[in-house]
Amino acid sequence: MKAVKTGSMIKRMVYVDEMETQSLTIGSILEIGDVYRAAPFSKILAVQREGGVQSDVFNFEDYSIFSLKSTPPLAPVEIQSYTYQNRPIQVDSIRVLGVSTASVFQIGGIEHINAINYTKHFRLLEEEEH
Repeated sequence: MKAVKTGSMIKRMVYVDEMETQSLTIGSILEIGDVYRAAPFSKILAVQREGGVQSDVFNFEDYSIFSLKSTPPLAPVEIQSYTYQNRPIQVDSIRVLGVSTASVFQIGGIEHINAINYTKHFRLLEEEEH
């Protein structure tokens, strides 16, 4: 096996015997192997209306949360760790029930991650609409 160097990361082989994932949704990533950068993103406008669906249109622009800028990333934290960059990753069995909303489930290493989620969730109750 030969390790491939891309940027400052060495790519490793990954051997997974068994993996079961029931749900991966809303801008999420399932990554097997080393990756340099991941940037999952989601923008959600969730409206629950009592009494059924009507033809109202809701726009992201109408809610200030969607125009907010994310905060700058924190400075990297230096930690003492051991790395086995030339050895493969070996996994026997994994069971994942769910990964959702701009998340990453990964078997491997990652150098940079920037996950962003904006969610506006509200309910429209019949007694409040009258």
